Amino acid sequence: MDEATKRKTYFLLAATTIIWGIQPLCIKWLVTTWSPVTITAMRYYLIGTTLLALSVYRGERLLPPRSCLLGLFFMGVTGIGLNNVMQFTGLAISTVTNCTLIAAASPAITAFMAVIFVSERLSLLAWGGIVLSFLGALLVISHGSLNVIQKMSFNAGDILFLLAQVAWTTYSLIALKIMRRMSALQTTGWAGLFGAFIVTGYGLVTGQFAPVMLTPTLWIAFFYTVIFGGVMAMLFWNIGVHNAGASVTSIFQNITPVVGMIGGVLCFGEVIGIMELLGAAAIFGGVYLTTHGGLR
Repeated sequence: MDEATKRKTYFLLAATTIIWGIQPLCIKWLVTTWSPVTITAMRYYLIGTTLLALSVYRGERLLPPRSCLLGLFFMGVTGIGLNNVMQFTGLAISTVTNCTLIAAASPAITAFMAVIFVSERLSLLAWGGIVLSFLGALLVISHGSLNVIQKMSFNAGDILFLLAQVAWTTYSLIALKIMRRMSALQTTGWAGLFGAFIVTGYGLVTGQFAPVMLTPTLWIAFFYTVIFGGVMAMLFWNIGVHNAGASVTSIFQNITPVVGMIGGVLCFGEVIGIMELLGAAAIFGGVYLTTHGGLR
C-alpha cells in the first residue's frame, strides 16, 4: 500500500469509527418519538434498497442465489432485527457511554463464538484477551459494584447492549459464509431488506411499528443513521478492510467508544466515572490481545 493510499485508507477508517460513535446519539434522540422497531425497519428499507441499487449499478445481479436465502433470512433476524431493536431499546433506558463501550467488546465476542461455532483454535494470549474484555464489560454494566453482580440487578439496557453484540456476532459469522457466493453490497443489502420486513411484521403484530411525522431535527438525526451510519460507513469500512487488513482496522474500532463517551457527556450530561474508564481500558486491552493473539 503506497503512502497516498495509506493516508486515504486511514482517513476513511477514522471517519467511519467517528460516524459510528455519533450514531447512538441520534438514536437516543429518535427513540423519544419512534419505537426501536420503527427506527430499525425504516432505516433498513432505505439502507437495503440503496446498497442493492449500488450493486446493480456495478453490474451485479439483483436477486440472490436460492442457496443463500435461508442465510440472508437469519442475518436479517440476528444482525438487523435483534441487534438493532435490542440496542435501540437499551439506549432508551441506559447511556450512550455504556452502549459504545460494550459494543467495543464485539471483536472479543466474535472470537469467542467463532471457537464454538466455527471450530477456530485460539492462542492462550487471545483467550486472555477475551476474558479481559468480558471482565471490562462486566465492570461497565455493574459500575464496579459487587452487590449488583451478586444480586444480578444490572440495568436492563446494558444487558440488551450485550445481547445485541451476541446477535451481531451471529450475523457476522453467517455473513462470512454467504459472502463466499455474494458481494458485500448484495449481502448487506438483502440482509437489510429481510430484516426490515421481519421487524415490520413483528411491529404490526405487536403494535410497535408506528411511524409518525418527525421534527426537522429528528429527520436530520434519522437520515444521518441511514446515509452516514448506514451506507457511507459500510462502504468506507469495506474499503479500509480491503486495503489495510483486519488487524489494522480493529485498532480504529477503539475510536468509536471514545467519540460515544464524549458525545454522551456533551449532549446528555452523562457522567464518566472511574469504573467506566477502567472498564474501557480492560475492553480495549482485551480486544488488542484477542485480535493480535492469533490462532493456535
